[in-house]
Amino acid sequence: MNRNQNIDVVSIVRKAIEVLSAAGGAKAIDYGRGPGGREFVGALVMDVEAASAINEAMILLPPEHNLALMWKVLNNDPRDGWAVCQDLACFASHHLGPAGDKFGREGLLYWVRHWARRDGSCREAAWRFGSSYDTHNRYYREVVQPLLNGWFVAARGALEPVIENYYLSVRDAA
Repeated sequence: MNRNQNIDVVSIVRKAIEVLSAAGGAKAIDYGRGPGGREFVGALVMDVEAASAINEAMILLPPEHNLALMWKVLNNDPRDGWAVCQDLACFASHHLGPAGDKFGREGLLYWVRHWARRDGSCREAAWRFGSSYDTHNRYYREVVQPLLNGWFVAARGALEPVIENYYLSVRDAA
């Protein structure tokens, strides 16, 4: 069995960013529970050392992998999220070449935003950018989504060993 199945990389990176941006040098321990009484998935104990290790691993990621991860992490952050989305769309446009310009910069940005936030639809895209529902559906499913998913999976794969190593050491110490 792959132990990495249960690692919620997005939540852990979100928590690591929170820990690193918090004032003071004290360890941050999260004993809280999430909505509905669930335990916080993947980050019951997060200290500065672990957050720093995760941050260092993120810095080593290729930029497009880092942006895909950060767009998943910051998709609801009105201050930083939108800038990450726009940067990710630029990388996607460059990587896709002519296929990235099929519906213009705004069309690609629409689908990059949709990838993490799940807002919008093929019908809305067809109305806003022309073409049909089926054309937008195929464009997203065959062009945009596989590219972004690939970058995200690569980022996740690079961070999982760092996260797993930290949690194994916590489990062994207990």
